[in-house]
Amino acid sequence: MRSDQGKFIEYAKDYAVSSRNHIWLGGSFLRGNPTAFSDVDISALMNKDSLRAFIYGYGDPVYLSYTSNPEGIIIVIYEDGVAVDLEVIESIEIADNGFFHMENIKEHEYRRNSSICKEICKRDDAPYQMSRLFHRSLIKFLAGKEETGVSVTNEISVFLNNSTPITANDYKSGITRLIDQYHSKYPLDAKYRNLCLELIGQIRSPDHYIDVAHEGMLGLYGDLT
Repeated sequence: MRSDQGKFIEYAKDYAVSSRNHIWLGGSFLRGNPTAFSDVDISALMNKDSLRAFIYGYGDPVYLSYTSNPEGIIIVIYEDGVAVDLEVIESIEIADNGFFHMENIKEHEYRRNSSICKEICKRDDAPYQMSRLFHRSLIKFLAGKEETGVSVTNEISVFLNNSTPITANDYKSGITRLIDQYHSKYPLDAKYRNLCLELIGQIRSPDHYIDVAHEGMLGLYGDLT
C-alpha cells in the first residue's frame, strides 16, 4: 500500500480554486520534509456544506472524527492510506487574493470552528475516538518514530486495562494482538481495520525506518505553486 498524499494535496488545491474556499497547507508538506507516512496538515475556511463536500469529494473516509484537545480539528483517514489533520477555521483576516495558500497559517490571527467538527463527524464515543490511535501509532512507528509509536499503542492498551506494556521489540506482534482484542470488544470499521493490518504488514527492521525518515518523500507532491 502506498499513501497518495500528493494526490490529495493536488485535490485540495483544485477544490480551493474551483469552489473559492480558502485552504492552507501546513506541517511537513509545507516545510518540505514529509515521509511516506506523514499526515497532511491543512486548514480550511469553509461552511459546513462546503467542508462536507471537500471531505467526501476525495473519497469515503474509513475514519472520521475530531480532536478534543485542541478543539477544531477533524481527523480524516481514507482507504488509500491518506490521513488528514483538517483544522476548521471560523474567522481569519486574509490579504492574499488566492485560495490555496502555501504559507504558515500560524502567522495569522484566527479562530477555529469546533461546532462544525462535531456536526460532520461520524461518531464521538470514547471507543471510536480511541481507535484512531491504532493508525496514529502505526504511521509514527513506520516513519521511524518508534518511541512515539509504542507510546501511543500503550495508550490503547491502558484503555483496555491491559497490565503488560508493548515494547519496540514486540511491537508488531503486540499491536496485532491489540487490534484483535479491541475489535472483539469494540468492532472496528472493516476498511479501517484492513488499512491498519496493511500497515502492520509493512513493519520491517529498525534500519528500514531510519532510511524512510531520512529519505522523506522528495518529489511526492510536485510543483504546488
